[in-house]
Amino acid sequence: MDWVAVSAIAGVFAAVFVALTAVYLSIQIKRNAEATQSQTYHLATSALAEMAAIVGRDKDLSRIFRIGMANPEALSEDDFTQFVYLGISLFRRYENVFFQYQSGMIDEDFWIGHRENLLWFFHRPGMQAWWKDRKYGFSKRFREFLDKSTDGEVTSPETRRL
Repeated sequence: MDWVAVSAIAGVFAAVFVALTAVYLSIQIKRNAEATQSQTYHLATSALAEMAAIVGRDKDLSRIFRIGMANPEALSEDDFTQFVYLGISLFRRYENVFFQYQSGMIDEDFWIGHRENLLWFFHRPGMQAWWKDRKYGFSKRFREFLDKSTDGEVTSPETRRL
């Protein structure tokens, strides 16, 4: 066997090896993207569930949040301060979900459910009053999204209760 034939065979093996490596790397990249998306889903869901648990496990915070959503003027100064911080915490979490959706890290199906809840909270009278004073602490795109939304975008608002 001459060196030309050996070189040709080595070239074929190298080409096959490069092709197999490319296929392997594309599979690994796809798996990594899926794992990253799954982790993003998990973190977003956990953050919103944690917020619900914070409010839900404390009767006083539940009362403050419920009254604040409907009529923040009925809250004492200390209770109103707690309502403000609950609102900041809630909307920071939704801002993250919004960002992850805009970045393509969560899909539309996931976003739609959370969007419904976000808009329902946002269009409560107390949150509208809260938002006017605090909206500039949030990203421009998130502010624009909320400010352009309408209460009519939320499905079945008459069936939703706090």
